[in-house]
Amino acid sequence: MSTERADTDRAGAEAAVTDRAGTEPACTDQDSTQQIGAVQPPADAPVVPRSADEIADALGRPRPTAQQRAVIESPLAPALVVAGAGSGKTETMASRVVWLLANGMVRPDEVLGLTFTRKAAGELSVRINDRIRALEEVGLITPGDAFEAPTVSTYNAFANAVFRENALLVGRDGESQVLTEPSAWQLARRVVVDARDDRLAGLDRDVDTITAAVVALAGAASEHLVEPEQLRRFAIEFAGVLELPGNRGKPYADVVKAVAAVGGLEPLADLVERFRRQKVDRGFVEFSDQIALALAAAESAPRVVDDLRRRFGVVLLDEYQDTSVVQTRFLARLFQGHPVMAVGDPHQSIYGFRGASAANLGRFPRDFGSAGSEPPVTFPLSTSWRNPVDVLAAANAVVAPPSEASEVAVERLTARPGADDGSVEVVFAETLPEEAAAVAAWFRAHRQRDPRASMALLLRARKDLAAFTGALGDLGVPFHVLGTGGLLQRPEIVDLVACLRVLHDPAAGNDLIRLLAGARWRVGAADIAALHDLAKWLFGRDHTQQRLDDDLTAAFRASVAAGEHGSVVDALDFVATAPDEHGALDRITPAGRQRMRALGQQLQALRQRARGDLVDFVTLVVQEMRLDIEVAAHEQGSQAFLDAFLDELAGFVATDDRADLGAFLGWIDAAARRDDMGPRSEEPEAGTVQILTIHGSKGLEWDAVAVPRMVEGGLPARPQEGSSGWIGFGRLPYEFRGDADELPRLAWRGQETQKDVRDAIDAFKGEVQSRNEDEERRLTYVALTRARHDLLVSGSFWSGGVKPTAPSRYLADLTDAGVLPAGAVPEQSHHEHDPLGESGATQSWPHLPFGHREARVLAAAERVRNANPGAAGRFAADIDLLLAERDAVRSARHTVIVPHRVPASGFKDYLAEPDTVAERLRRPMPERPYRATRLGTLFHQWVEQRARSGGSLETLGGDVLDLWDGEADLDADDLPDASVAAPVTDDDARRLAAFQETFARSRWADRTPIEVEREIHIPFLGHSIICKLDAVYEIDGRAEVVDWKTGKAPTGQDDLAARQLQLALYRVAYAEFTGRPLDEVDAVFYFVADDLEVRPTELLDRVGLERAWREAIG
Repeated sequence: MSTERADTDRAGAEAAVTDRAGTEPACTDQDSTQQIGAVQPPADAPVVPRSADEIADALGRPRPTAQQRAVIESPLAPALVVAGAGSGKTETMASRVVWLLANGMVRPDEVLGLTFTRKAAGELSVRINDRIRALEEVGLITPGDAFEAPTVSTYNAFANAVFRENALLVGRDGESQVLTEPSAWQLARRVVVDARDDRLAGLDRDVDTITAAVVALAGAASEHLVEPEQLRRFAIEFAGVLELPGNRGKPYADVVKAVAAVGGLEPLADLVERFRRQKVDRGFVEFSDQIALALAAAESAPRVVDDLRRRFGVVLLDEYQDTSVVQTRFLARLFQGHPVMAVGDPHQSIYGFRGASAANLGRFPRDFGSAGSEPPVTFPLSTSWRNPVDVLAAANAVVAPPSEASEVAVERLTARPGADDGSVEVVFAETLPEEAAAVAAWFRAHRQRDPRASMALLLRARKDLAAFTGALGDLGVPFHVLGTGGLLQRPEIVDLVACLRVLHDPAAGNDLIRLLAGARWRVGAADIAALHDLAKWLFGRDHTQQRLDDDLTAAFRASVAAGEHGSVVDALDFVATAPDEHGALDRITPAGRQRMRALGQQLQALRQRARGDLVDFVTLVVQEMRLDIEVAAHEQGSQAFLDAFLDELAGFVATDDRADLGAFLGWIDAAARRDDMGPRSEEPEAGTVQILTIHGSKGLEWDAVAVPRMVEGGLPARPQEGSSGWIGFGRLPYEFRGDADELPRLAWRGQETQKDVRDAIDAFKGEVQSRNEDEERRLTYVALTRARHDLLVSGSFWSGGVKPTAPSRYLADLTDAGVLPAGAVPEQSHHEHDPLGESGATQSWPHLPFGHREARVLAAAERVRNANPGAAGRFAADIDLLLAERDAVRSARHTVIVPHRVPASGFKDYLAEPDTVAERLRRPMPERPYRATRLGTLFHQWVEQRARSGGSLETLGGDVLDLWDGEADLDADDLPDASVAAPVTDDDARRLAAFQETFARSRWADRTPIEVEREIHIPFLGHSIICKLDAVYEIDGRAEVVDWKTGKAPTGQDDLAARQLQLALYRVAYAEFTGRPLDEVDAVFYFVADDLEVRPTELLDRVGLERAWREAIG
């Protein structure tokens, strides 16, 4: 925006205000902005600003509420907005920007908005830029340079940009490669494995547990700016409490236990230091490093702060309760005393485990206020535009205790005017299967009333996932388990991982027993017990099977953990090689011996192949276990889950060519835990129950929500670390945290006896327990407020334990608040023991290979065996010809086993080169990083960002290059592949700029798409075709699907015919997704490098696509 245009806008605003008699000024406190040194309104700005109501009227939008108006019209000064769940914070922030622009207080490019996920950043950007265009259309601002768009980004991406621009100030390379989570895991694991530290053996932890501790402790140290030497000194100092007087000369057990747990900090600190050194030496950074380094740059050079304050006159901080201590310190260093508006909700602070601090909201006045000025004002947003009356009553009842104790005043969330009651129902059954069946029936009833309803099942933990997915499946209710954690719960994946663990670790006895007792090998309980006894027998013998002397046996027993006196994996190897007449095998039945020998020999053969390519090896394991056959025969189909697991493996291997099986097994567990605890980005699926954790549900909403397992120990849950707080393996002591003043304090220093220390530990644990209770209530509040209309809470007394579990205290809160009727939740079970046991319910074991289908499958097989070949009659000749044709095809090429999920971009390969596809599927290999792939991905991201933000070349080109590396950790579905993980080169930047210039001249440059990067899955002959549409435009009443191409245009008709299959799929997918007639949907390629638009005149419909598929694949 030019100065002349800005002056014109402000003069126009002043003239408009002059015509409005009696309009009350919404903001006249000019003194306060001058005192804090913030951006000053220009001298010629309107004396009486346009009100938020007037702007809303001009734009044809509803007027804001009184609370929203106070936020929108607040002075240019630091302010905190406490926004309850569903209170319209995104709309209010967008309206705040519009008010500032319409009154000439800032230019669009002076606005900075930060939030946590790319999805949230996109939503905020779209809102703001839509309003800017609307302001231009109604003449409230003069249409100007579209390049001057607000900057809306994620916190990590912003810090990354600051770090890269100023990396030399802190002695780092701005082109440092960002370590992805798998890469960081593998690097840390190599540091652990290569360590020659005898202290690690005394930790009594396996390699993966130590690796996880190193990664977590290194991240926490970066988040709170702690040096490893500080941790070492702390561990030594804390160990000194054992020198205090004990109990009659003996130490207190609780004190000894605490010292042992904290003592692990000393060797772990050394590993963290080595891990850091490795990252620096290799030119790597993690996301937590980027924030700390950006802070260091800001603290070392005042010009960094000055430049950013000049560039951004107004700053909006979204989801502020989820910021970490180092993030708030970084932002406060940049923008203290500046017009910063932070928006957050202490009730939705649920990510404390990953560094977020709810105390940030309470510290906002200290962090962003400035001496000599008025303290920042706190504004409430307490009207929910999402939830009905009864759902809000339930949420408010649960969150009342932490609300009363909150440092930040939080108004009770109320329903919007005219909101209906909604419904809150409860089911409390005797057993978990009954609870799961009731929940499934509730969803089925909802789906019958509204087949398009969005639905979600929100779990505190995945422990009971199988019970609920089984119940939904039994009733035919479609469901989708989101995330890696759900993937690892699938039976076929559990079996595969169990086999991989047995191949890797001789101590994986539980995994071996799962295989032995499963449907494939069906080894009985008596034989498994005999194998366990054999393991103990072998433990006391040498390689010649001679008995060890007692002293050596005792030494061996002392060297392993309790319960590890013998490996059943080693015992199985013995069964596989020992002769039948060996006396040690006498207790194993002949059938059991035969099956164990077959499994043992199979495992031995696989181990001999384990040192090859990891993807090849796991694919071989899948085939040898016959899992590929099993999933193909499954009634509901589960090939998609097996494909997804192999995709995870390929992605892991692509990050490091030295990846091994042990590293992958350790990482996949850690990745699943992290995935469960992070927010999800998936959109609701109409008519399908999405299943995810409560942590993953934040920011999402559904028509109907069920929150199961509301029992003591379920919700509220018992924290994994119990009430010990930082007294545990690899945990950062609270005194090193930036929010230490708000955390429980362990007063161990200055005590005179060990008893005093023990009492201090007990008091500390009590405070931690109280804090955990508050966190569980906030988590429940988030779960309940996801429901737009209907909510079900459920629980059950019996879920496999010896004693019944009591109903959750939160259900009592709902009853006391009148949300649930009195007596709806029984106080105790009708049974003294598990009713399933009392009723004599049994389970077939060993498991039947075909489960409940056993009788039908065996009967069908018998009919085939007894079939009379001559019964084919007049069709016999045709059958012979068909069989001959099949054999000829099989002899000519390989049979193609197609995965369940097929990307539309690869559809043509299945039709044109089935042999090549078959070979690639049999030997999946990570592709080498191609520059064209990276450049194409960057261009697609630029077009997407441009469409969502309304910006263009100058404002967005640099942002994509600067912010690319900082966003890869936020949304699992948006992770770039290995080819784009490396820093962007100068040549990439030049070529991208050329693409941008070409696009700016295209006919789409000035159009706003109705869809951007829309992913649609369509069912297709038993498979799922994944269509990711780059953009869809509404042109003259027709939908136009556009696929951007940065590669070469087709060189002939054959090439074009192959490529247009992808367009045909996109066209069919969009028509079916939206319900539009197919003949109202067009599709076109745009080859940006050649500035060439290719519009096929004839695209196949679904029938034609299916016919082509059948002809090629069968």
